[in-house]
Amino acid sequence: MGTPIANTHRFFVDADTFATGTTTDANLVHQWSRVLRLRVDQHLMLLDGVGQAAVVRISELTPKRASWQVVERFVATGEPRLQITLAVSLIRAERFEWLLQKATEIGVCAIVPIIADRSVSDGGVSPTKRERWQRIIREAAEQACRGVLPQLAPAVALTDLRVPAEAQVYWCHEGAGTRPLRQLPCDATRPAWLISGPEGSFSPNELAWLGRQATWQAAGLGTRILRAETAPLVAATILLTQAGDFDGEG
Repeated sequence: MGTPIANTHRFFVDADTFATGTTTDANLVHQWSRVLRLRVDQHLMLLDGVGQAAVVRISELTPKRASWQVVERFVATGEPRLQITLAVSLIRAERFEWLLQKATEIGVCAIVPIIADRSVSDGGVSPTKRERWQRIIREAAEQACRGVLPQLAPAVALTDLRVPAEAQVYWCHEGAGTRPLRQLPCDATRPAWLISGPEGSFSPNELAWLGRQATWQAAGLGTRILRAETAPLVAATILLTQAGDFDGEG
């Protein structure tokens, strides 16, 4: 792969758009032509969301259509060694959206919203809300130079959570005697799931259910009480650090 052009704007597009070399997507065309005021012959980086990237040169840009020519194709970079899924309880809207943005920036690969007993869901997860969340994730991934677009799963109750058999699972717990997350083993070659509760933590019934999951590990994050939107980010950062994902290019 050659060296991408410095300061190139990055955009995730669907696989069909990535392959065809043209788009009539109104939002994308508006952003390029009206917001960024791009011009013919300028360069962009397009990503298909599943690991492929291309530097392209704009060949046409009108208010309704954009076309481009591929300058170079390559495997996208910016992805962590350790694949982390965050299963996070729904909290107040602005805090949950902040969590989505920051989780994407630090390298989380998937997010599963949990409807916990003490969740604040503001009337549930509507299609409009999911669309907004996906836009936040996409924009954060573009800003952070991610190569793969993190997945947003449908919201589920904690007890309906389905975790792959090969995953190593940790759930954030403030209980006395809980081992610190940084002391628990983590294999960077296996996917990791982090489960985190809402404001006020999981209910007694949910804690009992978590405790019955034989291979899942309760994980402490220190003596300070962290907000519901902070704890999963700290936990993910600990695991990514252990896996060497903040050490620079390997």
